[in-house]
Amino acid sequence: MLENDKLKNFLTAASLKFETHKSNIAKQMSIALTTNLSQQEKRVGEAAPVSICLHDFLPQERTDLISCLATCADALRWREAGFGKLPKKFSKRIYASELIGPEGLFESTEIRIGLLIQHKQLAYPKHWHAAEELYLVLSGNAYWSIDGDPAVLYAPESFVHHKSQQPHSMTTHAEPLLALWGWTGDINGKSYSI
Repeated sequence: MLENDKLKNFLTAASLKFETHKSNIAKQMSIALTTNLSQQEKRVGEAAPVSICLHDFLPQERTDLISCLATCADALRWREAGFGKLPKKFSKRIYASELIGPEGLFESTEIRIGLLIQHKQLAYPKHWHAAEELYLVLSGNAYWSIDGDPAVLYAPESFVHHKSQQPHSMTTHAEPLLALWGWTGDINGKSYSI
């Protein structure tokens, strides 16, 4: 099976997961993950690219979605998260791979969908952005604090929703976090603030 087909299989499986969440952003993500996916001909180069092996972050016990992701792991490209605004001590330990979007493997100017890896024992500092955001935790337990409220533990299969400009932070402890995320609305990374 071609790498592109394996990636589309993962996106289709992810679409089914987002169908279970009742928010508008989840509906938009579910549709975008399976509709008119056109591969970027001249993909924009990633800012601060990193060389990592996704297999190093995949859990031994795998859901169907993680198994699908494992088949296309080598096709993904990774960059430092935070659009170049994270302090160096964090940027070398938090990575993003944009699957759909202006810099994604598949082109869209309306939505960004990607993967995030956050190393264990790491606090991703409070940040916010104009885009509405929805995470699906794929593996790892992580604590999210939203609007400065006490942190809440989110386990795999959990959704975490952030409104536009809503401050949030994530903290990992004994294991890394792997999550699938989406942005809608103002998806320009220039609005990202920390």
